[in-house]
Amino acid sequence: MTRSQLIPAILAFGILASPAMALDVAAGDPVRTIVRTAPDVRIHEDRDGGFWLVPDAARSRLTTADLIAARLLRDQLFEMQATDLRPLFETPPLNEALARANRLDRYFVVEFPNAAAAAAAIQAVGDFVAIGGPVEAIELDASGGVASPPDDPWFGFQYGVSNTGQNVAGQDGVVGADVNAIPAWDWTVGSEDVVVAVLDSGVDPHAEFADRLIPGWNVPDANDQFDDECSSHGTHVSGILGAGGDNDQGIAGVAWRPRIMPVVVTNGCTGVESWVAQGIVWAVDHGADIINMSLQYSAGTEAFADAVAYADDAGVIQIAAAGNTGRSDDVQAPARFPQTIAVAATDNRDQHESFSSSGPEIDLAAPGWRIYSCVGSSSYGYKSGTSMAAPFVTGAVVLMKSVAPDLDPVTAKVMLMVHAEDVESIGFDDLTGTGRLDVEASLLALDPQPPAPGDLNRDGVVDGEDFGVMLTGWGPCPSDCEETCVGDLNGDCRIDGLDLGLLFVDWTG
Repeated sequence: MTRSQLIPAILAFGILASPAMALDVAAGDPVRTIVRTAPDVRIHEDRDGGFWLVPDAARSRLTTADLIAARLLRDQLFEMQATDLRPLFETPPLNEALARANRLDRYFVVEFPNAAAAAAAIQAVGDFVAIGGPVEAIELDASGGVASPPDDPWFGFQYGVSNTGQNVAGQDGVVGADVNAIPAWDWTVGSEDVVVAVLDSGVDPHAEFADRLIPGWNVPDANDQFDDECSSHGTHVSGILGAGGDNDQGIAGVAWRPRIMPVVVTNGCTGVESWVAQGIVWAVDHGADIINMSLQYSAGTEAFADAVAYADDAGVIQIAAAGNTGRSDDVQAPARFPQTIAVAATDNRDQHESFSSSGPEIDLAAPGWRIYSCVGSSSYGYKSGTSMAAPFVTGAVVLMKSVAPDLDPVTAKVMLMVHAEDVESIGFDDLTGTGRLDVEASLLALDPQPPAPGDLNRDGVVDGEDFGVMLTGWGPCPSDCEETCVGDLNGDCRIDGLDLGLLFVDWTG
């Protein structure tokens, strides 16, 4: 619609819409909406508290249509007691070009006194959007949160990493129904060069990874405090993807060495989508290589989708839980966005778990039923949900990124999907995508260079830590030296000066 056509349309709209202004705003909790403006729109607040949205006069000449549209929109928002119109991203994304390309520079948060006022504003302003003007979209800042696990008793073992057929809560497992991580550890156990942002309810400094936590951000509270606020949900997730291994305590995560960046995007266990959008941008701007989102939201606002696109354009790999609705064709956001890797949940028999959302957006599956991982600062426990399935895939991506630092989101998704173990039904299905995660196959598909013999701890370098591993086993090897004598580099069933010499041949420092 041209500007000349806009004048009669908005005048008619103003006349027709005026009766809707008689809104009885009762007391209630404030409700947030998200507004996306047209390009190059500037916002001004008048002394009565009304908001004027007009084109940037430095870029284009203001017309009568612009002023009429601005006045009508101002009156709509004012009558419905709109307050606190502010940029969604209070700290602008660092990559201005990417942000502009994905419209992130044009999103604003507007609060209303209650749900009725917000709904009325969305309807009225939405009608106004249809005829053109300074606003392109308005939507509710939808609520959601962590994909809460079902309330079931949890017993068993860490079958997701190594399924030997052990019984879990009365259900015998199927040997090999796991993510096949153990053979992958012969190639790498991860690297501290890889940063994983855990967008969740917070992360407690658990003994399994406390020394690898890096500064994070709490979006709702606008501070750097990231203690877990939802029954150790984010801590449990972090343990699955990144608990230390071979350290004489607790469990082994899929990757043992990544740095973990906690980004709190909920208040307790729930929150709004714009908090996740802000968390994604913050994580990208502060150096995250991978983002784990064990979260579920039903709406999937455009602001949320555009933030995911921003991360994807920046080369950040994003993994998301499918959701725990248990319904078909109901994959939750952000998993249903095409830029993420959407993960469903299986059990200890490689069967789709009933709570796991399904749909054509599912890429692959991983164990999500009764998973044992970190709780609090030193404890362990069981949780179930697609929240638990997603970090298995995230851990696999850490290993892949460790051997292929330039790994991009598309290649990561393709490698994981193509090399998944087909389960549930032959070929792709809406329950498990292309199948259950196979860590070793996905890693080897990248054709990595074999680790140096002296890299005893598989961290990609031969240094003092490997020297320490060798000294720990110094002397004759146990009888089963082929399997347990890690420092026996020359195969003579003992660790001595000859092995030390070979270690120094591979030394990188």
